[in-house]
Amino acid sequence: MALKSLSLAAAAVLALSSAAFAATTGNTEATSSTQHATGNVAASKATTEVEKAVGAGDSFTEAELKSAVALSKVKDAKDTLATAKVDDPKGNIIGPVKNVVTGKSGMPTAIHVDVGGWLGVGERVVSITAKNFTYIPDRGILMTKMSKAEIQKLPAVKEKG
Repeated sequence: MALKSLSLAAAAVLALSSAAFAATTGNTEATSSTQHATGNVAASKATTEVEKAVGAGDSFTEAELKSAVALSKVKDAKDTLATAKVDDPKGNIIGPVKNVVTGKSGMPTAIHVDVGGWLGVGERVVSITAKNFTYIPDRGILMTKMSKAEIQKLPAVKEKG
């Protein structure tokens, strides 16, 4: 766990320093090379952590909102949704999906989301019922009907592992 946190911290520092360098020099390749050097998963998670830290959010076009589908319509939901990030209706970033819980039919029944914390410190996993979500396939985003404040009040769940 400490090594994972250290890796994420290093990825975030690299992403931040490269983004700052790119912003001051106009060099967009610095951010790209940093993401390739640290690996897509670590860089993606670090980016989400950085976005959460600075309060960045997502905005959705009308077409994206119309393209949202119920989780029951997502093919291979367990694998597809496992790499999604979660946003509230206002575009606030909640966090990445930690686990997709499915029923006997293979349909999602709950989504475990990694919320709170920063760079692996103070984070926890909460469970949200699948009926509270729609999926925007083009962006890989699960949009919950719940607000960020409501989600932060949910109790932590223990992950099997």
